Amino acid sequence: MQFLNGITLLLVYQLIGEITVRLLGVPIPGPVLGMVMLFVTLMIRGKAPESVDQASTALLSHLSLLFVPAGVGMMAHFGRIADEWLPITLALLLSTVITMVATALIMQVTTRWFAKPLAEKAMNEPGLKDIWVYLSTSPLLGLTITLVAYGLAYRLYLKTNSNPLANPVVTSVAMLIILLLATGTSYSDYFEGGQFVHFLLGPATVALAVPLYQQFSRLRQLWLPVTISLFCGVVIAAGSSIGLARLLGGSPEIQMSLAPKSATAPVAMGISEKIGGLPSLTAVLVVITGITGAVLGTKLFEWIRVRDDTA
Repeated sequence: MQFLNGITLLLVYQLIGEITVRLLGVPIPGPVLGMVMLFVTLMIRGKAPESVDQASTALLSHLSLLFVPAGVGMMAHFGRIADEWLPITLALLLSTVITMVATALIMQVTTRWFAKPLAEKAMNEPGLKDIWVYLSTSPLLGLTITLVAYGLAYRLYLKTNSNPLANPVVTSVAMLIILLLATGTSYSDYFEGGQFVHFLLGPATVALAVPLYQQFSRLRQLWLPVTISLFCGVVIAAGSSIGLARLLGGSPEIQMSLAPKSATAPVAMGISEKIGGLPSLTAVLVVITGITGAVLGTKLFEWIRVRDDTA
């Protein structure tokens, strides 16, 4: 019952956010506004209800699963990706490296200038063809193969000692696209079932308010360096992505899809949709950005002599 109460409350905040955005024309995703409202509520209340804590932990521990259906949607844009693979690839990689270097350096410098010494550690995963044709018209198929593909991909990820190159989102998206292409199943038919997983991205975005609230004492000590670094990081990430993509001939839709790639996936997809990008492509770009950071991050920071753990 606790989980049910918690997920209901998250959905209520998402609904309030969606209604507010629609009524006021606020240019941000409804779930993001719902997250802000929940965070403010938790700050006023002084603690997170056990039901909300339980539901948010359950959702966020499986967050990567929730944007697999959207990632599979990139199969609908294969033509565009093939035409613009160069600006997408170069803008993604170069922008990620530039953003990582700049943000880490800014955070290290501003932390030395402004931050108080940390007094605590941060708080803490019939014929087969006829049968397939029949199943492909049922939501059961999309939902089931999404969960099975992600389950297999996650096991592979664990078998490789959590190697970022075996990211379960990329692996499961690739598995599903290959399966859909091999069986001639359209993305719209698949999404009839996949949408039930995709829908949970909304409450999962709202649930981000809980860990944000739990880390607030640490953030309060570092609020100025964090604010400066985040602002600079956002500007550099979006600006370098759009600038490089435009320089290399990327279309406006590709530029807008790349712009929010450094945000967390649910937020990035909502922003992409708002500014005219392709949310399904953005979902995959976010994952690739994360993989790039995980693979290059340590060596890159050593090279530029960033040794501050907070950065």
